Amino acid sequence: MDLKKFLTEVTAIPGTPGYEKPVAEYIAKVFEPLCDEVTIDHLYDVIARKGDHGPRFMICAHEDEIGMVVTDIEEDGSVRFTRTGGVDPRILPAMEVLIQTKEGPLYGVVGAKPPHLTAPEERNKSIQMDAMFIDVGLKPEDVKSRVRIGDQIVMKGKAVELADGCMSSKTMDDRACVATMAECAEHLEKMNAPAEVMMVSTSKEEVGCWGASAAAFNLAPDVAIVVDVTHAEGPGTGKWDAVPLNKPAIATGPNLHPMLTKKLREIAKKYRVDYTLEVCPGGTTGTDASFTNVARGGIPTVLISVPLKYMHTSVEVLSMEVIRETGRLMAHFINEISREWEDLTWY
Repeated sequence: MDLKKFLTEVTAIPGTPGYEKPVAEYIAKVFEPLCDEVTIDHLYDVIARKGDHGPRFMICAHEDEIGMVVTDIEEDGSVRFTRTGGVDPRILPAMEVLIQTKEGPLYGVVGAKPPHLTAPEERNKSIQMDAMFIDVGLKPEDVKSRVRIGDQIVMKGKAVELADGCMSSKTMDDRACVATMAECAEHLEKMNAPAEVMMVSTSKEEVGCWGASAAAFNLAPDVAIVVDVTHAEGPGTGKWDAVPLNKPAIATGPNLHPMLTKKLREIAKKYRVDYTLEVCPGGTTGTDASFTNVARGGIPTVLISVPLKYMHTSVEVLSMEVIRETGRLMAHFINEISREWEDLTWY
């Protein structure tokens, strides 16, 4: 797979929670030559199946992105909005956006009252979302004829290649992890693993992991592998807040199966996949893993994280080599576990 091409194209497609259809259709086409069967369910989860016998593995990486939604249109044509998912208001002033209107994307910029006109006591405070607006440059009557309350809004952020194999774009969270599943599929093709692998690009993760919950119930896998981003080290990150950018992280915590996590670490060492151990001590990992773990009667789950800088912005940064290594690690994990299946000691 041309990883740079995939990331450039997939991150540009709009797909806020509940409105993932365009990106789901694109991802389905990418997986068609890699898998035996590809379907899209009622929630826009893309389910790509590879293999038809042996233990059933489900890999989850979510396809939706954070965004905004139109809430009102002022008399002067200014578009008011609120967030869909974890949008930080601090990143929004001066951002370029695309309003998804019935006539197609409408370009706009996020504005607010200039500091010159702001009271002194307000100038050192963060601008709140209700004090911002989107300016599309049209006359008020034209705005009201094109833009509807409820229209989805996505950030505009061009994918760019940085030095040392890094890339930056909006929506790397979590479409870069969808790429790890494609990498995994390519490796599995050579391994002939005795397993049925369901690669699921899940919907609605940013607002509640609903796609993963539905898919896990419907598919009833024996094992779930969740791939999501985590915070990469950078200026200002504390010792326990982030992990190195240049290697995947294997998570451990109460939501994750201890034996399978131990096996995942052993397999990483066996196949020389350098990794960081990420501790997730709380009641949730903040990913689909917290929901696959308790789906149906409980699904043994592991979590692999791709380190990402500047999460939930239009300039998210990651290493393409980590994407490749994560895909390779998952393929070896599936191959080894499926061949040991009858002899596994679960606890």
